[in-house]
Amino acid sequence: MSIEENLNASLNGDPYENFRTLLQQSIVFPTEYTFKFIIKAEEEDKITELKSMFAGATITETSSSGGKYKSFTVLVFVQNEEEVISYYKEVSKINSVIML
Repeated sequence: MSIEENLNASLNGDPYENFRTLLQQSIVFPTEYTFKFIIKAEEEDKITELKSMFAGATITETSSSGGKYKSFTVLVFVQNEEEVISYYKEVSKINSVIML
């Protein structure tokens, strides 16, 4: 994809197009994909919601040194780049979740 095509995709259509292209070029699917998220430790409802989106996945939870935040590493088997993007879209609906 040329720079111009990349710019047009971002401005006129799918904001995930660049990411989709990167996934297609760098990962062989199906595969186990690693997602990383950060949530304020006090927001238990958001933590529960995040975990429910990845039922059956391996989730590792780590608290920050000050205890204000929790980070989550999620390993989940995905079939293709569209499934990865779908997970990110769903998680983006949870306010204040930081996606890495």
